[in-house]
Amino acid sequence: MSGMPLESRLAAVREFAQTSPYYQAMGMSLAEVAEGRVVLRVAIQDAHLNADGIVHGGVLPAIADGAMGNALRTLNGADAQVLTAEVHLHYLRPVRSGSLLAEGRVIQSGRRLSFAEVEIREESSGKPVARGSGVFVIDRSTGSG
Repeated sequence: MSGMPLESRLAAVREFAQTSPYYQAMGMSLAEVAEGRVVLRVAIQDAHLNADGIVHGGVLPAIADGAMGNALRTLNGADAQVLTAEVHLHYLRPVRSGSLLAEGRVIQSGRRLSFAEVEIREESSGKPVARGSGVFVIDRSTGSG
């Protein structure tokens, strides 16, 4: 874990989410942030839908990765880069519209490898859409900021 104070680490996560061109393109925003936990909000856009009118299967792993990675970023701030090594995702139900909330939680954070889990829910109903987990490499040789 970083030697940075908690509020500085959380501020680094807020800045990362606000300035990420990828997050802007995906319509992702930071809804909640606390040590070891992040909630991302994604407003479903037409560009997220496949030809059948449901959210494309590739969109959900991107959201999941963002939530888990930022949860880990709350422990490291700008002192380290969080790199995705592996993501597993179980799809539970299709989504056609509305907003999604993705809650990422740190399970264990080691010196080099860290583990997180995620649950993606419909914001309006709270119904789960997907659940997953990930393994991340923490690279302290170069910070992200």
